[in-house]
Amino acid sequence: MLELLPIPSPHVIGVKVSGKVNHDDIEQIYQAVQHKLENEDYLGIYIELEHFKGFTLRGLLREMRFLGRFFKHITRTALVGEQRWYSRGAQLIGHWMPNAEIEHFTDIQRDEALIWVSERDAGAFSG
Repeated sequence: MLELLPIPSPHVIGVKVSGKVNHDDIEQIYQAVQHKLENEDYLGIYIELEHFKGFTLRGLLREMRFLGRFFKHITRTALVGEQRWYSRGAQLIGHWMPNAEIEHFTDIQRDEALIWVSERDAGAFSG
């Protein structure tokens, strides 16, 4: 399941992921990213993982299409949650978005994660 989180930054999408993610969940974030890109060229993604159990097959396929479509627009991804999911998520995101920065944060570092993903790094936007 995926829940969009209200993030005050105009160039950050926030999501809370729990359980198993399916294709409808990915469609929800797809729409949110398209909406933000109407006013922004680059986005950061803030992801909270809570009892995440992976993707359905259709969800994974849609996730790969999502990453392929928006990889040039995503510069930073903050993953908040268990270390094991960071390793797997970093592999997937790193494969599809090689220029994006990816950082792991623990649950008690949520504020730090939001600050980091909201920063506009001039170097990230140069290429």
